[in-house]
Amino acid sequence: DPNIDVSPLSMASTQATNTTTQQNLAVGNTGQADLTWNIFEDVTGAPELVDWSDNFDSYATGSQLIGQGGWEGWDGSAAAGALTSNAQALSAPNSADILGATDLVHQYSGYTSGKWVYTAMQYIPNDFVGQTYFILLNTYVSGNVNADNWSTQLCFDSATGQVNDDVPGSCSGTNTLPLVTGQWVEIRVEIDLDADTQAIYYNNQLLVQDTWTGHVSGGGALNIGAVDLFANGASSVFYDDMSLAAPGQAVACDAPADIPW
Repeated sequence: DPNIDVSPLSMASTQATNTTTQQNLAVGNTGQADLTWNIFEDVTGAPELVDWSDNFDSYATGSQLIGQGGWEGWDGSAAAGALTSNAQALSAPNSADILGATDLVHQYSGYTSGKWVYTAMQYIPNDFVGQTYFILLNTYVSGNVNADNWSTQLCFDSATGQVNDDVPGSCSGTNTLPLVTGQWVEIRVEIDLDADTQAIYYNNQLLVQDTWTGHVSGGGALNIGAVDLFANGASSVFYDDMSLAAPGQAVACDAPADIPW
């Protein structure tokens, strides 16, 4: 395993307005495997909804995500949940294991203008079987599917070996990229609510650019309403280090819990 060695073990500074302070940070790896680490800015004092993230590491391994961290089952279904897992994790120890009956939702509120970047790290095992979905909705009303409206819907298909921009549905869209298995891959959706646009990237490759309100369902709202991780009966797919932030901002620092930052 990798082993992080950080010096100094903590940093602190009182910063006067319009000034810059430079401090040195040494990061070493004394373990026997590659260490992946990131430092992200946390904009303290900003509205809470500016930054959202979840790396699933604050939950017990093997625990049900419904009822933790704002996660819920689609339309309130207790059968649509997912467990945390240490079988795969980009930031140890946990990720979310999306499989079988999982239809896991996290709602958001207040995202009605401006530019936003939604990021999710995904791991599809080499032996993955089925079709699984990553979905962003501009409108989500639990228990009222007729009120829901989809903006982003990606289908990951083991049979075709492709990632499909799922318009018009049934994993049959014409915008595709090769499916990547056996490694962590970034899903990134760059959303401009003021311009009503979105750009969807998979593995740092542009999959599609279109409107936010009309791309999937049509007639949607200028709003980021929810994410939906839908297994659709497929085998395990893992998600980690998910975030919603303004461009240029990031929202977490991945390091072992015993390292104070």
